[in-house]
Amino acid sequence: MKYLQKIKTEKTQIKLIFWIMAAVFAAVLVPLFRIGYYNFKSVDDFSYAQHSEAIWEQTHSVLKVFTGQISYTWDYYLKWQGTFFSEWFTTSVMGIFSKNAYYMSTWLTLGGFVLAEGFLLMIVLVKILGADRYRAGIITMGCIMIQLLLTPFPCEAFYWFCGSMLYTFIHALGLLLCTLWILLYQNENGRRFKNILLMAGIVFLTVAVAGSNYITALTIFILYVLCTAWFFLKKHSGKWLILGCNILYLIAFAVNVMAPGNSIRQDSSGMERMGAVKSILLSLKEAAVYVSTWTIFPCIVLGLLLLPLFVHIVRKKNFRYPFPALVSLISFCIFAAQFTPTIFALGIIGAGRVQNLYRFNYFLLLYGNEFYWTGWCCRKYFGRNTTEENQQQTSRSWLLPGWVAGCMVLVLGLSVWGGSTLTSVSAWKSLKNGEAKQYYEEYQERLEILEDTTIEEAVLEPFSVKPYVLFFGDIVEDSADWVNYSVADYFGKKSVALKPQEGSTDAGN
Repeated sequence: MKYLQKIKTEKTQIKLIFWIMAAVFAAVLVPLFRIGYYNFKSVDDFSYAQHSEAIWEQTHSVLKVFTGQISYTWDYYLKWQGTFFSEWFTTSVMGIFSKNAYYMSTWLTLGGFVLAEGFLLMIVLVKILGADRYRAGIITMGCIMIQLLLTPFPCEAFYWFCGSMLYTFIHALGLLLCTLWILLYQNENGRRFKNILLMAGIVFLTVAVAGSNYITALTIFILYVLCTAWFFLKKHSGKWLILGCNILYLIAFAVNVMAPGNSIRQDSSGMERMGAVKSILLSLKEAAVYVSTWTIFPCIVLGLLLLPLFVHIVRKKNFRYPFPALVSLISFCIFAAQFTPTIFALGIIGAGRVQNLYRFNYFLLLYGNEFYWTGWCCRKYFGRNTTEENQQQTSRSWLLPGWVAGCMVLVLGLSVWGGSTLTSVSAWKSLKNGEAKQYYEEYQERLEILEDTTIEEAVLEPFSVKPYVLFFGDIVEDSADWVNYSVADYFGKKSVALKPQEGSTDAGN
């Protein structure tokens, strides 16, 4: 009887919701990590791994691999693209893990994404906004789960080494950089050694993010400017340090953007460069279309589930949440800025790996705006009442029944809007029905041919299964295709081609 009375209180119900969410969170993550063990190289991976893998095979020295990739990166900078850090880091790591530990791409990208965003959200919610760890944990897990389940191109986000490292992993580094800014701000009067460590991390991540993909680099640059302005507005003792890092970021970003290879790559695409003003206007338009398209039913349901948690948090902290419309406008402009690099360079909104970043950031900004507007409404119409909140903690609550009902609606909505493309569901099905294992075994059969030195012109069987979260691209029947050429060069063959399928009339298809 006493237990039944206790479970009716909001304090107990919050703990129950937290542990239920933790179990669901684990259920979402486990199949995504597990299926990574049935993954292998594809498309650009072969050319990325070739140089560094040779160094690794000869020396088994991590240091020599990383130093050996400097010349490769310089050549890449001059001839193809300016993203110097991500190219250097990805090709180095690719050489170490490509053969026997390709699954590390999933651990680095999916694991890095979850840890970086989880760390950022927990720091913001607990340290800045004063939330308790249970509510903060529920909000954090909810945001990350919907991002993962509705990832538009999961293979390019977490399984294709090149794409995932160049975009998702760098995105995670950007989130970590934002977290270090917050920790530096909070440690103004704290231990000096902690500040030194934080600054070392900020400097490294400043160069890393500025020297990587342009979507993340541009977004973080805008946030860097806002962060620096905030440090000066609050007269923080570290304002000159953060300004120096901002200047360093600008220099590294400029080196990235002005690479000779960028012009060569754009010329090879056949696209005409769009003007800056037109690119910005189109970015705003595309962002507006994206918001209107992707504010779907499951997102709204999750927002409603999070609302009572937001209300509890905002009423504890004495903050007015001023100018909510301005905050929403600024956040929309930051979101729109992500579209500008690819529109400016190629006239398109970007490949799948780029669109993954749009989705990740959209959910963060969506629920961030919901939180801010909740704070403004509570301050304007209800004020701060911690006495009432303390009473609610021990009085009867309907939070748990409401969450159970809401989660049932959310699951139904996800099944309708996501269907077979829900990442964890698709991964679980591929594992259960043996599709992932068969996919990997068929690749091993290919390897027997590709590694056979007596075969100079390899003809390979097409895959009979293509798991949704794993398959990105493959060789084709035309041996002159660039993917075929990369595979042939990697394995030392004269040519590699896909066996013509029955009824095929076009060798290039």
